[in-house]
This record gives sequence, structure tokens and C-alpha cells, in this order.
Amino acid sequence: MYSEDEVTLDLGEQPPQQQSSGLMGSEMHTQIAGQMLQMGTTKAKEAFSFYGRIDILRPYFDVEPSQVQKRLITALIPEKLTGSPQIVVSELYGPLMVVLTLIAVMLAGMKATGQTVQEGTLMGTAIGTCFGYWIGASCFFFALAYFCDTKITPVEVLSLCGYGLFGTLLCMGLSTLLISQATNIFFYVTWAVLGVSSAFRMGSVFLERTAVRKQGLTIALLVATIHLLFILYLKFVYHKTYEAASKLPINKAIG
Repeated sequence: MYSEDEVTLDLGEQPPQQQSSGLMGSEMHTQIAGQMLQMGTTKAKEAFSFYGRIDILRPYFDVEPSQVQKRLITALIPEKLTGSPQIVVSELYGPLMVVLTLIAVMLAGMKATGQTVQEGTLMGTAIGTCFGYWIGASCFFFALAYFCDTKITPVEVLSLCGYGLFGTLLCMGLSTLLISQATNIFFYVTWAVLGVSSAFRMGSVFLERTAVRKQGLTIALLVATIHLLFILYLKFVYHKTYEAASKLPINKAIG
């Protein structure tokens, strides 16, 4: 027979295995809670970092519509060469709107000529062509500016190239709106007036911001030439490509 004290002592004690499993369970809960807290902290930091990057871009799109209108007109008026660097705004809202409008004009022009290419193909190619030229040409112009020691920033090049496309937009837009009466002579007149003026405006900025005059002339001629050739590409090569594509048996069946 056991005494009463011995029975009470036996009931109060726990086996060693149960004590170790309880400790392991509490440690596991602590680790899981720590990992969840760390993951939450990481997600919060990523969210703050994302909104921080948006705030970095916000000044480039914070512009009044009246300012955009003035800058569009300025993009078509070449400034007098004075030997002092010309002012270029660091703003991307206006250029973005010009590129998007140019895409819409190109799509309208293709539909006005009776093209039967699929809608997705037309839109995707127009977006790739316009944005590709804007970004690609800007990168190329900035690379030329870097090697020629031209004092201009990448954002300024994007802004200058985007506003320069306003002349392209007017050339293509007028040709589209007057598609029934328009001829090549009419297009060449708009190209010579609007296209050349916007190209000269772009080239003069690079010329005035380059220390060595000879290098400035070189980069100015390259910028103006590429700008004018892009207008000719949109008018003749780009349209001819889809005119040929519309004559394919597949596209005729779709039409």
C-alpha cells in the first residue's frame, strides 16, 4: 500500500517526454510567429518602396494643360541661335500624350485606307512603332550627346524628342483627315514646313548645348535627319507594309 503523500506526489509529476514535446511546440510557435512578422515587415517595406518610386516620377507628370499647349507650339518654332544653352523642360506628360495621339492617328489612317488587317495586329504594331521610336531614338540621341559632351539629361532628351513628335503628329494627322484629297505634294508641303521646323528645333537644342561647335553641328544634323526620316517612314514604308499585308489570302478571308 502507498501512503497518501506518495500518491499525491505521483499525480503531480509529468513524464520527461511530455515536458520536452511541450517545449518544442512553444519554440515552433515562436519561430512561426517570428517568420510571419518578418514577412509582413518585408511586404510593408516593398509597398513603401513602390510608392516611393511613384513619388519620384510624379514631378515629371505634374503639369497644367495650358503649359502643355504652350510647349507644343514652342516645339514647332525654332529658336534663334544665340550661343547660350536653350531651356528644355524635364516633363513627360506632354510627350506621352503626343505619342498616344500619334498611335490613334496611325490607326485611323490605316482604317481610312480600307485596311483589313486584324485589330490587334494594327494596334500592337502602332504602339510598338511609336513608343519604340520615342524611347529608342531618345536613348540614341542621349548616347550621341554623351560622346559629344552635350550638356543634357536623359529626361530632357525624352521630353525634347516627345514634343518633337508633335510635328510628326500634325503631318500624319492632316494627311489622314484629308485622305480623299491629299496627294504626295500636300504631304511634302506639311513635311517641309512642320517636320523641318520641329527637326530644326530639336537639332538647335543639341547644337547650343554642345561645347565644341563641330560636334554640335554633327549631332544636330543626325537628330534632325532621323526625325525627318521617321516621318517619311510612317507615311510610306509603314503604310505600304500593311497595304501588302492586307492583300494576303489570310487577311482577305478575315475581311
